[in-house]
Amino acid sequence: MRKLIEFSGAVFILSVGCASAAEPPSSSFDEWLTETPFVSHSQLSLNARNYWKYLKENESQPKEVHSAWGQAFTLDYRSGYLFDVIGFDASYTGVIKLGASDYFSTRALLYNDGAGFDKSNARGYNKFGQRYVKLKLGDDSLGLNAKAGWQVLKNYGVLTASHRLSQNSYAGYSATLRAGSWSVDGAWVTSGINRDSPNKTDFLTADKQPIASIYTVGTNWKTRDLSLSLNVGEAEDYLARQVLEMAWRPAPQLTLGSQIYATRALGKYDEMSDSRKAFDDNASHYAADIKWQESDWSLKFGLAWTDAHKKSGLGYYERHIAKNMRGRFNAMTSSGADYMRDGEVALTTLGEYQFIKGVTTGLQVNYGQFHFSNNTVRTGEVNLINRWAPVDGRFKNLSVFSMFGYGWSYKQDNKTPRLNDDGHYQRSPNLSAEIVIDYKFNLL
Repeated sequence: MRKLIEFSGAVFILSVGCASAAEPPSSSFDEWLTETPFVSHSQLSLNARNYWKYLKENESQPKEVHSAWGQAFTLDYRSGYLFDVIGFDASYTGVIKLGASDYFSTRALLYNDGAGFDKSNARGYNKFGQRYVKLKLGDDSLGLNAKAGWQVLKNYGVLTASHRLSQNSYAGYSATLRAGSWSVDGAWVTSGINRDSPNKTDFLTADKQPIASIYTVGTNWKTRDLSLSLNVGEAEDYLARQVLEMAWRPAPQLTLGSQIYATRALGKYDEMSDSRKAFDDNASHYAADIKWQESDWSLKFGLAWTDAHKKSGLGYYERHIAKNMRGRFNAMTSSGADYMRDGEVALTTLGEYQFIKGVTTGLQVNYGQFHFSNNTVRTGEVNLINRWAPVDGRFKNLSVFSMFGYGWSYKQDNKTPRLNDDGHYQRSPNLSAEIVIDYKFNLL
């Protein structure tokens, strides 16, 4: 059984051996070894992250506080390439619990070592989030990069990763073929480690049936003025996913974006009971945005609509195609199931201003509206965002992020509005906040 502790130190010993067609002189072996790209191009960093996350709401139960606070230290090693072909990367994370309330596990910061949502279950943890062999053939103009092992896959095909105190990672294989501005991605993964856990987990359906693997392929085109990505993937015989993302810069300050996400039900999904389903057969989310960027301020607007019909209850677009993985989703409506319910129109805006170099303040406003059982249900939130990234060389690896917000939603059962005796939906206010402090130490 895995024994979890609040903090542990770790000693890393790296032993490198290699063969060469020409045997180096023994008197200069140490010098030769340190000049080998596998060693001389290696990088080692220590990343410290302090994260506090808070939510007070009463959507599905009496008023509850969801709060968690932790400190993480991640040692990240990246080797160079032996013979300019093969290398090895690894990352190790230790998380210390600093505080937790009941329902802490909804914040995805600390390990829930027990049943239910009691704060006594909250634990720190330790894990190797990444450990993989990497292969390189060719160069950036025409080449192949591949990985085998535990790896973080961020916006890779239909997969992505989420960074809280640690990142979720996947076990499997990935490869990218590049030719100038064009690239093709492919990945096949069989299990994962969640962002708030040290344990390997299988991919599961919503009714907890096993999924053997997830595959994804995608093609990308990226230039200074145009970025286009088309991706498909499938959680074996459960859900199939298509993703289209586009960003176009017709002028230096102006960016037009669009995202389309579509999901189709397969055999294992069709076999589930309706109470477990997010939608009946198909679900899609359509989004578009426009951004104007100046040197010290920016303004971005988004518009989105969701089609996720469900005959029993309210349907919604599910971002993930299996439990224990993260689905790629980069629209401005990326707030869980909020703003992605069947027939919901969502308006989003984000304005930011840099008052002084390194200090940015922003205001994010989201609004959603949909119809349900003769009700026009309205939800929204207003968030104050602050970022501090010092420009002073002594603190250039430090960043501080904070967000405080008020929102309004509705009382619900499994995302479906709970109606009162008069048939009206019931509003549910909430308060949320988070503070993230990052610091990076370059050790090698």
